[in-house]
Amino acid sequence: MAQNVPSSADGRRGAEPALAFERAPRRKLVETVAERLLEAVRTQPSGTRMPSERALAEQLGVGRSTVREALNGLAALGALDIRHGRGVFVASSASPRLDHEPVAPAFVRAQTKALIEARLVVQPEVARLAAARRTETDLRALEKVLEGQQRLATGGSADRATRFGVEFNVRLAEAAKNEVLNGFIRSLFHRMLERVPRLYELADGFGAWDVEEHRGIYLAVRDADGERAAARMRDHLLAIRSLYEGLDTS
Repeated sequence: MAQNVPSSADGRRGAEPALAFERAPRRKLVETVAERLLEAVRTQPSGTRMPSERALAEQLGVGRSTVREALNGLAALGALDIRHGRGVFVASSASPRLDHEPVAPAFVRAQTKALIEARLVVQPEVARLAAARRTETDLRALEKVLEGQQRLATGGSADRATRFGVEFNVRLAEAAKNEVLNGFIRSLFHRMLERVPRLYELADGFGAWDVEEHRGIYLAVRDADGERAAARMRDHLLAIRSLYEGLDTS
């Protein structure tokens, strides 16, 4: 539905615990692995230590990074408890909803929440740095993106509009003149494009709203007003978080 715009056991070390898994098919791999893991978790008492990432990867026939992402997602859902330096355990307070709800939609919600949380931590400071360090070339690049976004704001391809929205954030990170932050933003938005539902398709009027939000951030950067740029970015991300929460309850 469209959304309108605004216990435990000790982590004793010893032999690897063994759980039986079939090898995961090659489709939406992280979600598939999370589903298989959750099936196993549902049969285990709270406090049960899960096999290591390496053992799970071998049993499921996937890479360790895929297993790690699935474990982190299930931890975000409350099904697992990750104790750094000790292992991963079946949580003592797993949500009863997980017994009945397909894991994929819940997993997408958890990933979306985590990615928005990461954006809130990083992007206001990216905007602040961009306001201090941007060049005329950076401003022209941002203006060009906004022009493209405006053309697609009330019609056209939702996919192209989404990519213009992503490009605005990437260009803003380039203007911050920090290679680490630039790489982080590119990686974050690559993951968002792969994993997160697209508001251009789900929220009525989002395209027009988003371009005006971006324009406000751009104007603060153009005016070299770091405090205003950071505040506009933070408010923008809080509004996006609210939109996603509204989609979950609609």
